Amino acid sequence: MAIPWEPELERAMRRFSVKEAHDLLTGLFKPRIAVYWSDFLLSAAVGALAFWAVGPLGGLTVAGALAFVVSVLAAYRCFAFIHEIAHFRGKQSFGPFRKGWNLLFGIPMMVPVFMYECHGEHHNRKLYGTRQDAEYLPLARMAPANVVGILITPLIVPLFGPYRFGIVTPLSWFVPKLRFYLYRNLSALKIDIDYRGRQPTPEEKWNWRLQEAACMAWVMAVAALLATGTVPIGRLVQWYALFATVAFVNSLRLLAAHRYIGDEEEMSIVEQMMDTVNHPRSRALGELWAPVGLRLHALHHLMPGLPYHNYPTAHARLVAGLPADSAYRLTESRGLAASLGRLWRECRAHQRAGTLLERTRPAAPAEGSAA
Repeated sequence: MAIPWEPELERAMRRFSVKEAHDLLTGLFKPRIAVYWSDFLLSAAVGALAFWAVGPLGGLTVAGALAFVVSVLAAYRCFAFIHEIAHFRGKQSFGPFRKGWNLLFGIPMMVPVFMYECHGEHHNRKLYGTRQDAEYLPLARMAPANVVGILITPLIVPLFGPYRFGIVTPLSWFVPKLRFYLYRNLSALKIDIDYRGRQPTPEEKWNWRLQEAACMAWVMAVAALLATGTVPIGRLVQWYALFATVAFVNSLRLLAAHRYIGDEEEMSIVEQMMDTVNHPRSRALGELWAPVGLRLHALHHLMPGLPYHNYPTAHARLVAGLPADSAYRLTESRGLAASLGRLWRECRAHQRAGTLLERTRPAAPAEGSAA
């Protein structure tokens, strides 16, 4: 079943040249690793300080609530770097940053980098939008309940890490069948709960297990600190609230990042771009709910090799250099609320017309995503 593109979009897509767009971005594809380190370390420091400050300030005071919000936004920005790591993991200069991010954030938050190895499928021309894409569901063609499911799931997302690494991981080392299940079902950041992950290659096996062991050790250490009273139970509640809030904001971003009108068939690069959304307005606010370049998501799917710090310049060049009626300009949204409203209306329209896809089961992110 072909995607029913609107006539205006279809005409613009036929005229669009990926090469022309690429030529306009000459010189912008080299990541500056110093920018990554400074941004991440500053965000991590601010987040840790704000998280600690909630205690002495009091979680129910205005100052304490503000500190909590700062800790959430800083942690969310740190988490978003896993998306950049997935795209530049082949670059030698990214090796230390990948390890540093994993050690300082990924392991403590129980989202180690190996759990985002599936992200490459989200940019594959043959796999994007299909059942082999962990980060995509044809939500615009599905029941509204699936959208609601994605927004409710953050309440249980914080429990996933302790369960996955504190219980299932050690058991899987003694039960081979359980390890197979672990990698197929519990080792990918996804919104499609039916997505099945792959087993690690021989080269990846021990690296993945090392990350698993580090997460397991972290879970056990925290459990010991809580059991002995070294860390008060209130801090665990605070961590749960932080993780759940980060997951909720990320779920809103995920719902606004794409139009989700795919028919589970492969899409061209231009079709991927048109199925994705740019939010160029309110840059300061956009960096809060879609940090590290994620607010310009159509640009990212058009040019996935761009480093996030060059997105504003790249977007400005494309807007200035491409025709006013370019397909790229048609990916723009007025904002988060507008994108969420459009998705909801399309779900309701399909429901009223009785044209929902049969794949209408709850669409819940098992661990969240940075798609």
